[in-house]
Amino acid sequence: MTDPDTSTITIQSDIDRYYYYLNMITENVRNGYNYMVLKYCNLSLPLIPILIEQNKKDFGEFDITTLPAIELGAKLWSYQGDLEKIKKIESLINSYPELEPWRIHLDRAYERLNEQSE
Repeated sequence: MTDPDTSTITIQSDIDRYYYYLNMITENVRNGYNYMVLKYCNLSLPLIPILIEQNKKDFGEFDITTLPAIELGAKLWSYQGDLEKIKKIESLINSYPELEPWRIHLDRAYERLNEQSE
């Protein structure tokens, strides 16, 4: 069994990493470095479930209104034609009802991919 203190430290570490990556996404958007934006989007995606669970635990709900890893990731990866990354986002959204508001970004990404294939 995991020591609760270790578990709490790990969760907090993951949350801290998420916010570090969020800052890196913001900084790289500001500087126009799309490659680095996508690097940090990719690193952020697996941390979103932890963010959801911790927000629900701390505040009783998931009240975050922006997730650049999904929003920018879906947009940029769709322009690159990266179906695998779009499916990764789709799997995440399908796994967490809290992410339903971000489905619009997924839908737009699929529209862009379909336009490219025409």
